[in-house]
Amino acid sequence: MSAKRFLKVGVLTLSLVALPSAAYAVNVSSNDGSGTQSRTGSLSNGGATVTGSLRSTTGNTVYYAGRIQLPCGADDNTGRYSSNTSSTSLVTRGGSIQGTFLHSCAADGVKSRICKVNNNLPDGCGSDSLLY
Repeated sequence: MSAKRFLKVGVLTLSLVALPSAAYAVNVSSNDGSGTQSRTGSLSNGGATVTGSLRSTTGNTVYYAGRIQLPCGADDNTGRYSSNTSSTSLVTRGGSIQGTFLHSCAADGVKSRICKVNNNLPDGCGSDSLLY
């Protein structure tokens, strides 16, 4: 294989590896809601922008909260990133899962969870989604 051809193959391989996984969607569910989320752009060490759908399975008010998974220390719980919904039909919800500071290492990905609004009490949240 010529050096020029070898270089072309290497550049093509690197460009494919560097593509963001924006099309990769994860399911998110809890006792109070369900939906899907996917990244809309590249992952940075500060987080990611995500979009998808959300519905309340009980008619209670729910929203999305996020987490940045880090290989260099404790994960960063970023809290709420979407607006509320009590719709039992799927509605578009998403936002920015951003940490309060830039991390010293690149994030492995983000996770989402569905939380239920509890008036005058801490909001209850379901388990984290898969990493995306």
